[in-house]
Amino acid sequence: MTRPASYEVAFYVPWTGALIAPGGDAPPGGAETQIYLLARGLAARDRRVCLIVYETAAPLPERIDGVDIVVRSRPRWEERPGTLGKMAEVAAVGRTIAGVNADVFVQRGTSADTGIVALAAKARRRPFVYSSANTIDFDWGRVAGWKAVRLFELGVRLADAILVQTYEQAELCEARFGRSPVVIKSIAERAAQRSVEPEAFLWMGKLASYKRPMAFVDLARAVPEARFRMVGVASEKDSPELATQVSKAAADVPNLELLAARPRAQLMTLVDSAVAIVNTSEFEGMPNTLLEGWSRGVPALVLAHDPDQTIERERVGCFAHGSPSRLAEMARELWRSRAGQVELSARCREYIRREHSFEAVADRWSELLGQVARRDPIGARPALRRRPGGGRRRSAERVADRHAPPANRVDHQPEVPRIGSPLDEHRDGWVDEGREREPEGATAEG
Repeated sequence: MTRPASYEVAFYVPWTGALIAPGGDAPPGGAETQIYLLARGLAARDRRVCLIVYETAAPLPERIDGVDIVVRSRPRWEERPGTLGKMAEVAAVGRTIAGVNADVFVQRGTSADTGIVALAAKARRRPFVYSSANTIDFDWGRVAGWKAVRLFELGVRLADAILVQTYEQAELCEARFGRSPVVIKSIAERAAQRSVEPEAFLWMGKLASYKRPMAFVDLARAVPEARFRMVGVASEKDSPELATQVSKAAADVPNLELLAARPRAQLMTLVDSAVAIVNTSEFEGMPNTLLEGWSRGVPALVLAHDPDQTIERERVGCFAHGSPSRLAEMARELWRSRAGQVELSARCREYIRREHSFEAVADRWSELLGQVARRDPIGARPALRRRPGGGRRRSAERVADRHAPPANRVDHQPEVPRIGSPLDEHRDGWVDEGREREPEGATAEG
């Protein structure tokens, strides 16, 4: 295959290889799925796009759906733990970026890679865009070591533009970094209206502490008349311990079925038969699982985080405001009314069509990438040096405290603080989808 001499955009989201690998049996994370869908949408508009991914056990295709695949070696720290492995990984990222001729480099998700890719792009005198995937991205010090956090923060500060999915994330970015991000909503793949009867509540995701899988087990125990299915992916450091906890706890919950991880296409069959997609996370961006459910007419049932108050505002499911008892009440009602979800399903699909379609999201990204490539100024950019004891950090801490995950797991604390707050008073002045946000009352996305 002959590759183009240059790309308009290169996406560095290396774990995306798991999504495109032939015969892969585990679904990738939300950040990877979003970038893959976006890259396909841009390629469909004749944009020259590539994905930079880690090699996988099975050989990866050179191109898929019009998107070129640039394969790099697995992370060097897997082979060489410690400082030497980390230094080797920095060098590997630098060589990879140097070998890709792209007008703009985009990195998504929170890691030390943010800083490394930003530095490598700047060394080539190419623009760098950081794309946020989660509210925790703007308070990563709560969950990561200081060295990785410093590299991540450097990358965000070097970014020519910052992309966020929600106004909640925009608020956090403004407070933490003093930057005005561009708000572009997540993309949702087209799907047909589900045609099967709802059979069970569905939880699917990584087995990670912040996802609180035990809260789903507790929900199944509290609503014995309903059926529940859980697909947990063991991809985190705490996954083995959590898998053991979930397995032991589920042993005496006969209405809960634990299912093995499976490719995305097979997961969607489970989504089609779901009463609702259940989310129990402490923090999120805009969960792909909810988007995938809504696109098929399946509502959401969420414990602690309603991104931008979407669930309540659009009436596309139920939000428990952090209360496990209220979550159980809502589950009972959804179970009783599962055969009569016609209007609810229609609202879910209409919301996706209006706000998260391939066309709308890809067009907005395309516009932004053009602005970045032309070096148009996007958002305020403070100096890299932080003022000692300056007010910006204190402001960020106040916002982070408002969005902070609770100190205890849900299974040890009956009521979980709601994550999120009214956002209308914070929206003025943010960049919305490549344009200045229109004043309240104008025709703008909600």
